[in-house]
Amino acid sequence: MEFRTMDDDEAAEFLARPLVAVLAIDEPGWPPHVTPVWFHHLPDGNRFQVMTPSRSKKSRLHRTGTGDLSLSIQATDGATAKYLNMQGTAVLRPLSSELLHAMVAKYLPPEIHEAYLAEPPEDAMFDITPRRITSGVIG
Repeated sequence: MEFRTMDDDEAAEFLARPLVAVLAIDEPGWPPHVTPVWFHHLPDGNRFQVMTPSRSKKSRLHRTGTGDLSLSIQATDGATAKYLNMQGTAVLRPLSSELLHAMVAKYLPPEIHEAYLAEPPEDAMFDITPRRITSGVIG
């Protein structure tokens, strides 16, 4: 087994895939709250965005915490595993139409776009600025 980090082009291609990320946010008195999420990477400015209901547990924890969180994106192909981990600070904002449309195009089949856009379960978004990003390819 060998290990290497992803170069910029490989990381950009990896982040464009419709992978499910794992978001971890501090929960005082408990281990971090961890949940699967869809994500969007904005290469200009190297930011990440995650949609969420404003009443979700992760939104409530964010409002009462430091704003710090972690995002882990992973994929396997046979014996090869790739990952990109990011630790950063998030701002909770109203969900932008641009992010909603980008997520629907990335994650959902075209035949259900219209129905999802008509009544999305999310109404907020985390706008995340990374402080540290690590990546790897194992295999």
